[in-house]
Amino acid sequence: MPTHDAPAPTRTPVSTREVAIVIEASASFSRGMLQGVSQWMDQHEGWMITIDDRERGVPVPGWLLRWNGHGLISGLEESSLPRPWRAGRRTVVHVRGGMPDSPLPGIYPDDEAAVRLGASHLAERGLRHLAFVPGATAPVKGLCDAVGHHAATLGCTIDVFEPRRTVLRRGRSDEESRDAITTWLASLPKPVGLIAASDVGAVRIIEACRHGGLMVPDDVAVVGIGADEALCGLAMPGLTSITHDRPRIGHEAARMLDAAMRAGRPPSAVVFVPPSGIVVRGSSDTLAVDDTDLRRAIRIIQAKGCTDVSATDVATEVGVPRRLLDRKFQRLLGRTIHDELQRTKVAEAKRLLVETDLKLLVISVRSGFAHAPQLCNVFKAVVGMSPMQFRRAARACREKSGMPPRHASRRGP
Repeated sequence: MPTHDAPAPTRTPVSTREVAIVIEASASFSRGMLQGVSQWMDQHEGWMITIDDRERGVPVPGWLLRWNGHGLISGLEESSLPRPWRAGRRTVVHVRGGMPDSPLPGIYPDDEAAVRLGASHLAERGLRHLAFVPGATAPVKGLCDAVGHHAATLGCTIDVFEPRRTVLRRGRSDEESRDAITTWLASLPKPVGLIAASDVGAVRIIEACRHGGLMVPDDVAVVGIGADEALCGLAMPGLTSITHDRPRIGHEAARMLDAAMRAGRPPSAVVFVPPSGIVVRGSSDTLAVDDTDLRRAIRIIQAKGCTDVSATDVATEVGVPRRLLDRKFQRLLGRTIHDELQRTKVAEAKRLLVETDLKLLVISVRSGFAHAPQLCNVFKAVVGMSPMQFRRAARACREKSGMPPRHASRRGP
């Protein structure tokens, strides 16, 4: 009987859509956002991409005036775009590294969530006086209200710098701006934890502290927003910063643009993406307590908390009886030495659960637990769910946004 090869399955043709991405070349936000667009394209077909990375302030290229593509992802001010691509005439998704006063349809980082995260981080360091420096173009009232309300729930006071009345006044020199910030910083109660709306602003705060003779982080602990690695690394001390989820912003922008092109009408939604975490560096590496024994104990826990060190070991290394040190922890922080050790271990376990595919046994060892059952018991008591439930919930959030899961190498302990 003759045999015949089965015909190869046919692939449904995908109509090609021409998409342009116009961004600032030097911005770390732009690079992360492009990574997210690339991830979306790995999962979908049908886009032909043109990328134009502009230097800041360089006019938009003439080809965009003549271009007749299907959609645009823009990281520029709308006023910088050719008229046909403004005011909803064409399909444009806007992406920005910060929350603008009047956001156009597109994807933006949730700066209100970022300032709340920064305030929580500083409050956990024992700081009860907080300060906030908004940016030049951010929605100042919304951000100030967000950080003010959150500070109240944390039992903290809050002072807000008003840049529009001082630093941003037209015609002011850099030296005058620095002097205005330095004078304001000197007026704040110390120690104080300060959140700046951007990493650039935070670096300027650190410079103003140096100019005014204030120590960072002992007098002023500083947190920025954006996690620009170059800026954070160049600051002295290194800058703690809230991390925008740039890949997710790019992924969501691609998804929004694709849906709008399929629907045949420009997008209308404004979506805010929460921050992905905080990178802690020297600018907030402080503990706002006067007790030297407690400060030393916290340093030991930060350095050795994910090992088998015990509360008794911590007290012995500090050189005081455990009962006395426990009373100091309870009086000043509202928790025991053992509680602080557990918090440190659970924080590391949460990070490993979200950022890796490691098994519970490996995670328990790396985060300082004796075995996986101990990790499970402590984790559920502290977080309210099991480690695997926490991992599934974190992944469900990413899948809901269309993001692929994060993976890490499976190295041994």
